[in-house]
Amino acid sequence: MGEGAAIVFAAAWVSRSWRDGAIAFYVALVFRREVAQMTPKRLLVVDLNALHNGVVLATVESDRVLRRGVLRPDVDRIIHLQREAARLDSLCAEREDGAVYNRAAAVRSRLWRLLRQWEDETAKKIVKLAVRYKAAIVTDVPLGESMRKLKEGGYSAERKIMLNFGRLRRRVKGLAEWYGVPYREERQFSTMCPICGGKMEEMSDRRVKCQCGFETHR
Repeated sequence: MGEGAAIVFAAAWVSRSWRDGAIAFYVALVFRREVAQMTPKRLLVVDLNALHNGVVLATVESDRVLRRGVLRPDVDRIIHLQREAARLDSLCAEREDGAVYNRAAAVRSRLWRLLRQWEDETAKKIVKLAVRYKAAIVTDVPLGESMRKLKEGGYSAERKIMLNFGRLRRRVKGLAEWYGVPYREERQFSTMCPICGGKMEEMSDRRVKCQCGFETHR
């Protein structure tokens, strides 16, 4: 409301909480505001991949990288909560115990809140950086087929949750629209040379090199 927004949709309903079974009253509000789209002077390139590697971003002006960084969730805590939830689920499968079931639900709820909070904070940081540098956001999103192969492949069950960045992607896009930041999704390939367009060779130290002489970290 303080940013000049107006309510365009409101809904209210009564439902039973999945955590403790209590009846609760819920309200959902949708806001919208008119905002002029920013004229970008730079690019903020964001790489969305497996989240345990972090979200890599770089602010680029012409051929110069002005700022780069990596935003990572608390991977150790996420894995700890997943293991605890799996342990409690196994106990629930062995015997019917309401207390154990409630504990398992509480752990899954903490895991969900942890991921949601990190996604919200990360999206805000990305869009705030774009506004600061007057940069359009270009997001590199892996192909759905690539994600499917990873999930069906050798990824451990605990790390597969790190491939679910759909909500983060939607949050970045929504906040970019809210603040008038141009947003585009474009598949970038680390083996394609940005100078000549040729195919680069990947070396053992995760660096890539092109025949034209260009070399960088993958």
